[in-house]
Amino acid sequence: MDLDEALKQIATYEYGQSRRSLILVAEQVRDSHGDPDRRKQLGKQLTALLSSKATMDCKRFVCEQLSIIGSNDEVPELAKLLTDEKLSHMARFALERIPGSASDAALRDALRKAKGNILIGVINSVGERRDREAAGALIRLISDPDDTVAGAAIAALGKIGGPEAVEALAKAKTRASPKMRPTVVDALLVCADRLLAQGMRDEAINMYRELCTPTEAKHVRTAAQHGLEAAKKK
Repeated sequence: MDLDEALKQIATYEYGQSRRSLILVAEQVRDSHGDPDRRKQLGKQLTALLSSKATMDCKRFVCEQLSIIGSNDEVPELAKLLTDEKLSHMARFALERIPGSASDAALRDALRKAKGNILIGVINSVGERRDREAAGALIRLISDPDDTVAGAAIAALGKIGGPEAVEALAKAKTRASPKMRPTVVDALLVCADRLLAQGMRDEAINMYRELCTPTEAKHVRTAAQHGLEAAKKK
C-alpha cells in the first residue's frame, strides 16, 4: 500500500477497524524526521483531511500526527477545530506542540470564543505554552463566575509567570474566597519556583517570604521554606 492509498483509507477510518493504513501514515511521519520538504508535503496532505468529510476518528489521528510534524502552515485548520466539542482536545494537543507564534495566537483567539469545558481546555493549553501575551485575557477570567474556569486561569497564570501575572495573583489572593484562595496560593508558589529557575533569585526570595507567613496553610509554608532555602544556596 502506498501513501496515497493509505490516506484515502484513513479518511473513512473508524475505531475498531484495521489500523494498517494508520500505521503506514504514522511511519511516514516518523521517517520524515530531518527532511523538511517531505514533512511539509505530509503536513499539507494530512491537513487537507481536516476540512474534508473524513471521519472524526480520522481527524483525531491527523491531529496526533500534526503534533509531530506540524508547522505554522497547519495552524489555521487546527484553529478552526478549537471550539469543536468532538475535536477541540486533539486540536489543542497538536497546537500545544507546534512551535511558533501562530499557535499562541490561535489559542489566544479561542479564549474569546470558547465556553465551558472547551474554554477550560484552551486555558490549560495557553498555560502549558507559557504565553505571556495571554496574561491579560487570563487575568480577566480570574473573576469568571464559573469557579472551574477561574481556577484554570489562575493556574495558567502561575505557569506563565512574569510581573503582570504575579501582580494579578497577589491581588487575587487578598480578595479570593476561601474556596479559591488555595488555588491562588499554589499558583504563586509555581511563579516563585519559575523565577528561581530563571535566575531571578531576589524576586523569588521575596515571594517565598510572603508565603512563609503564619496566615498560610502549613503545607504552603513548608513549600515556601524549601524554596527559600534553595534560593539562598544559589
